[in-house]
Amino acid sequence: MQGRGLFRVLMLAQMRGFRAGRLYLPIVGFLLAFWVILFLVTDHYLLPAIMAAHHADALARRQIAAISSLVLAIILSSLVALLLLAIRPGRFFQPRKRSPRSRTRYVDAWAESAHRMKMPPDDQHE
Repeated sequence: MQGRGLFRVLMLAQMRGFRAGRLYLPIVGFLLAFWVILFLVTDHYLLPAIMAAHHADALARRQIAAISSLVLAIILSSLVALLLLAIRPGRFFQPRKRSPRSRTRYVDAWAESAHRMKMPPDDQHE
């Protein structure tokens, strides 16, 4: 029963012209890219750096910490850039130009029907 309620909400949103999927797809893409980057950095850099730090002296540990800070800064700045590309904040500040609205003409239904009505021939006047 829960799924039918969600279906109704989505159908009402679609009838009103609201397109909810426009923002969800880039966010899902960003989350996928985030998890792939996180996995690759953890697997190829962080785990070997942690293992190397156990057997390193103080100077080597400081170098590993400095390089880790650099890698973290690069990854965070690239993730922020990906997030900005996914959300596209420029659409809030520079909206697209729209065509001017047309004014709706309201016609009197009774007057229009009187114009369209065909009068029967007037045979009663003799």
